[in-house]
Amino acid sequence: MKISELLNSFLYIKIFNIPFIIIWVIATGVFCTVQFKFSNFRLFKHGIQTLFKLKCNHNDGIITHIQAFATVISGTVGLGTISGVAIAVTIGGPGAIFWMIITGILGMSIKFAEVVLAFNYRSENTTGGAFYYMKHGLAKIGFIKTGKSLAFIYAIMLLVAMILGGIPFQANQIAALSNNLFEYDASVIILLLVLVVILGGIKRIAFVSTGLAPIMIMLYIGMCVYLICINGSNLLNALSMIFQDIFNKSAIGGGVLSGLIAGVRRSVFANEAGTGTAAIAHSAVKEKDPIKVGSVAMIVPLVDTILVSFLTGVVIIITGMYSTDSVGDITLVSSAFSTTLPLFSKLVLPLIMFSFAFSTIIAYCYYCEVALLYLFGNKKVLILFQILIVVSVYISSMSKNIELISCLGDSLFMCLMIPNAIAMYLLRKEVLNTMDSYCNSKRY
Repeated sequence: MKISELLNSFLYIKIFNIPFIIIWVIATGVFCTVQFKFSNFRLFKHGIQTLFKLKCNHNDGIITHIQAFATVISGTVGLGTISGVAIAVTIGGPGAIFWMIITGILGMSIKFAEVVLAFNYRSENTTGGAFYYMKHGLAKIGFIKTGKSLAFIYAIMLLVAMILGGIPFQANQIAALSNNLFEYDASVIILLLVLVVILGGIKRIAFVSTGLAPIMIMLYIGMCVYLICINGSNLLNALSMIFQDIFNKSAIGGGVLSGLIAGVRRSVFANEAGTGTAAIAHSAVKEKDPIKVGSVAMIVPLVDTILVSFLTGVVIIITGMYSTDSVGDITLVSSAFSTTLPLFSKLVLPLIMFSFAFSTIIAYCYYCEVALLYLFGNKKVLILFQILIVVSVYISSMSKNIELISCLGDSLFMCLMIPNAIAMYLLRKEVLNTMDSYCNSKRY
């Protein structure tokens, strides 16, 4: 509890009645969108074309574009994306969904920039991440000590965010769902599966993610659309409720700003734009052009926040499940589906949620592995890390305090945006020059 309170006392210092970190997130998104000439719109089509280009003629890398995309999407379309919507709506009102979407659109430009930088500074063994462009990129422009310090701070913060924030949230929510539906604890199963996969490294993670993530995402989206169609007569009312609540002073938790704060917090946790995590997976892609890699990376916020989160929010509202006195979680989403699709809620939804939680945890494990190797350069420390993961999953799955786990996860993930945004600002000219050079060559 003290860790969460300490973080909140810093992150939520109010400026013009808006928490500092919320201003920071929005300002970073607006800056990247404008600075990089609306890359989230200009290069979107190019990203789609690159993603589904099956033939790869490059040997520099370990995995393909679609494998990297699946690894990242498995880390973002987790229970943070789905149950996170329930939390945001019950805390900030239906208007929080609107702010999640806006943050997701801005996040596309942020993710583009951080991946381009990470790809430019990936190591010879195609390992990369924010710590590499912080250290080497800033050294290149004369900020040697600043770069080393930021990289070290970021790597430590990443480990803390994953072990105390990201992984516990996933384990807690899948345990809550299994306890609610079947009255058994799935944490032991998750532990065993996670250990088997993380021991295999990025290739096994990419293989598992590529198999699980797309299928489960498409199935989940399909069921959301089906439920919305069944309740089609209430759709306009649900959409109207979202937009009306944006400026509704009676929104839960503090008026108009409650929806903004809840939406931005959950969006950062859901799509991870600005946290630098996507840069780790995309650095291992078999590619030579950083703009292609960045264009593919920015599709992720579109899928997890603008599509999955939005549909989940509409499902919760259209079924009337958003009105609750307590903080919602994955069980609220399950209850929303059970109103119309009881069989899906009982049998299929748990399978989807379990795969989301599992794939997200193993993606987070890989991010931590890269951070550890950057800090220590020795794989022996991975044993200690794996023990911490086991302990983290077990303890969080036994906890009933979803609000604390959720808030801690939000705060830790947003902390990552502070050093990362500083580095992206200082290296903005490199991203811009790389993009201009690529676009002027008319290769897209």
